[in-house]
Amino acid sequence: MSTRRSRMLWIVGAAAIAIGRYAWLRPSPLEVEVTTASDGPLRVTLDQTAKTRVRHHVEIAAPVTGRLAEIAFDVGDTVRCGEVLARLSPAPLDPRARAEAEAMLAQATARAAEARAQLQQAEVALGEARRDDARTLRLATAGAIPTRDRERSGAELRVRLQDSVAAAARLAAAQDGIRASRASLMGADATRGGRGVPVPLVSPIAGRILRIFESHDRVVAAGTPLVEVGDPSQLEIVVDVLSRDASRIAIGMPMEVRRAGQPTPVRAHVDRVEPAAFTARSALGVDEQRVNVIGRFDAPTTGLGDAFEVDVSIVVWERPRVLRVPAAALVPLDSGWSVYAVRDGRAAQRPVGIGARGARDAEVTGGLAAGDSIVLRPDERLRNGGRVQPMR
Repeated sequence: MSTRRSRMLWIVGAAAIAIGRYAWLRPSPLEVEVTTASDGPLRVTLDQTAKTRVRHHVEIAAPVTGRLAEIAFDVGDTVRCGEVLARLSPAPLDPRARAEAEAMLAQATARAAEARAQLQQAEVALGEARRDDARTLRLATAGAIPTRDRERSGAELRVRLQDSVAAAARLAAAQDGIRASRASLMGADATRGGRGVPVPLVSPIAGRILRIFESHDRVVAAGTPLVEVGDPSQLEIVVDVLSRDASRIAIGMPMEVRRAGQPTPVRAHVDRVEPAAFTARSALGVDEQRVNVIGRFDAPTTGLGDAFEVDVSIVVWERPRVLRVPAAALVPLDSGWSVYAVRDGRAAQRPVGIGARGARDAEVTGGLAAGDSIVLRPDERLRNGGRVQPMR
């Protein structure tokens, strides 16, 4: 009897030792950060650094070589259309210089003719845009077309209106060039003893002086930029994006503009996408094809001027309610994406369908349900079926 008892005690002791050894050698659960799949809004944005630009501005240059009288204006001063900004005394012309001045007059005349033709084209396009806008307004009121088409028509009308204003300003500048060229020829006539009559440099538009390139009394060559005039209250946003991203951008898409020191972004929208790309070198020294996207503020804004740097987010896709997971929870597979779902203390790698991807979250089109627990930022130690516990 004692032999049987001792044998039972030996078996129980051996089993206890085996269980203790298994418990000792068994790996402890891996601590992981756990989150859940949830329903909510999702937006996809293109985030870039951009600059503001005065929509309509004119750079006034010296029409002839001569001595520039000191400019009495300062940067920021308000000027009227036709106001004299400076006076330029043309230098005496020899026969060769006179021939060049006559050629400049011919060029100025040709530029004025071109600007007049462009103004006529802009006015024709503006009239057509007005008719299209009135037609789309009637169709939108009747519910025959979507709201997006109506917004696009309104944006096109605004673009055509601004094109017409810009064409008129170019024509006015070209006509001023003709007057300046004629004045330079008259002023440097040899019959006047080589003394030229001062040529007035007038502002072709009303606005404020943005820049003064030459303000001191000195001799300047023909074509030297002197003053830039524009209206800083009429700003637009210029953001250059990769050409492959530009194909995703459409007129009317929302934009959010953030300024330094301002927590609330300013709302804007895409006004136009330029049709031609240009080559720019990135910070890594790689040549990239980029496209300028022009935005317009939805309301007048303060605290910004010409060439101010801002941060811009272009909303290219947005939904008010989708099933989403953090992008940091996604694990690449050979044929797509997966996540580690947590259930009963174990992690199971589960393939999922992914739709749109935002800056932080991604849309889940299949494989998960709202409320499912998943591992956030899984590392290489995590295995399919492995024991896990939420991180404290």
